[in-house]
Amino acid sequence: MMLDYGTFPPEFNSARIYSGPGSGSLVAAASAWSSLAAELNAAALSYDKVVTALASEEWLGSASASMASAVAPYVGWMSTTAAQAEEAASQARAAAAAYE
Repeated sequence: MMLDYGTFPPEFNSARIYSGPGSGSLVAAASAWSSLAAELNAAALSYDKVVTALASEEWLGSASASMASAVAPYVGWMSTTAAQAEEAASQARAAAAAYE
């Protein structure tokens, strides 16, 4: 069922919005985005550490250099995505704060 908010007076719409479930779902979303950002950051750091150690200490040669260069864009993607997830968390926290 869709409501056409334009058919109701603003006071009615405002009362319905503020008597709704509250900002709990926005707070939960912010927490989830923040957790995702932390996991992605940890994974990126771990990948970088393992690949660097592997390519410089244990597995030497052109194959290890190729593997290291192939993994670099993926590590960069994880880092970039982690930053975007943290930004989404920040925006969700701001929306929750504005709602309260």
